[in-house]
Formats: sequence, structure tokens, C-alpha cells
Amino acid sequence: MIFFKLHELIWVNPAKRDKVILINLSLALLINLALIAALIFNFWWAKEFIILRFNIYFGISSLGAWYKVFLMPLIGLIIIVVNFLLSFYFYLKEKLLSYYLAAAALVCNLILLVAGALLIYINL
Repeated sequence: MIFFKLHELIWVNPAKRDKVILINLSLALLINLALIAALIFNFWWAKEFIILRFNIYFGISSLGAWYKVFLMPLIGLIIIVVNFLLSFYFYLKEKLLSYYLAAAALVCNLILLVAGALLIYINL
């Protein structure tokens, strides 16, 4: 029953043909892939701990293994999936809300990309 509703939500919904939603989805996925590629390229060689968090008041807040930086792209991917499922669900009822949800996923992934770039800058 749940799989049928999910199938209907994704494949039968007219939101999948809306250009605004598709452009936001594709840009959010590209930004997430760029973040993953940048983190792999810059941290695959790290054998020691790297800086995972940094703030302006206390300096280094957290150290950890290099693979823990992939929590950021994972969170971005979860945001993309949840926002676009909600966007598809609300498309026929409130089209503007579905546009806001799609744009919010893109903005969240842009913020994560900037955070990843700053993390790379701090660790180099």
C-alpha cells in the first residue's frame, strides 16, 4: 500500500513535469555531487584526525576521522529527498508551497557547499 502511494506520488504526479521543480531538483543534486567530489578529493589522503567543526569563539570544536565529513552530503541528500517528496505531495493543492520546498532544498545544499568549502579551507 505504501509503495503504491509512493509510486503514484512520484511517477503519476504532474509535478515531475514542472520546470521549476525539475531545475531545483537537478541543481540541488549537482551541488550535492560537487560537495561529495570536493570532500573526497581533499580528504581521501588524510590519515590523522581532521577538523570537523570550527567556530569563531573557541576555535576548533571537533576533530574526527576524514570519513565523518560525509555526514554533510548525507544530510543534504536527506533534505533533497524529503523536500521533493513533500513538494510532489503538495503540488496539486498548493503549487507555491511546492516551489518553496524545492527552492529550500537548493538553498540548504548551497549552504552545505559553502560549509564544505570552508571546512576544506580550514584543514589545508
